[in-house]
Amino acid sequence: MKIMLVRHGLTPWNGIGKMQGSSDVHLSPDGLHQARLLAAHCPFHTADAIYSSPLARAETTAIILANKFNLHVQNVPELREISFGDWEGKLLRDIAKEEPENFEKFFMQPDELKIPNAETFRQTQIRAMEAIQKIIDKHSAEKNSHVIVVAHGAINRVILCAFLDIPIRKMWSIAQFNTAVNILREDDGNWIVELMNSTAHLEKI
Repeated sequence: MKIMLVRHGLTPWNGIGKMQGSSDVHLSPDGLHQARLLAAHCPFHTADAIYSSPLARAETTAIILANKFNLHVQNVPELREISFGDWEGKLLRDIAKEEPENFEKFFMQPDELKIPNAETFRQTQIRAMEAIQKIIDKHSAEKNSHVIVVAHGAINRVILCAFLDIPIRKMWSIAQFNTAVNILREDDGNWIVELMNSTAHLEKI
């Protein structure tokens, strides 16, 4: 079994450094182009199912991929991006000025970060991995199944931390560019991270 874990395409908020979190921000024209390039040059030549966060930026990316494989996108609420609470809709530079200690902790000690009215990264990892495990259980009996999961930057990082067995504190050591592709492969009950943060499709002409 293989899982292709994808980050959504670029959004207007990504472009200006604004915290999105659970806010439902749509893809920018560039983000739509990225998603189309990924569909045209997808590492998977076949797919048995496509799952997505219900947030528009992920769902639209997933729909573009689903059209390639004539599949229906299955929304999974637990794959939505982490809620950043009171930080959502704020520019990163403004947060850095208003809450310098918390902003530093965001990058250096994310496992200890507590933003007002927000989820913790640990809570996010728990719900994300529960969703991934349900997907694995659903498709594990199928021989050589290929599943696509479209989600978000923070979600993907905490999922990859779980598969790599590294602490959440190290999550920012994992890059996740827009439409980044990660491939997870099951091998006799063990999971191997076969590819991580690939954007080779964006280099295609």
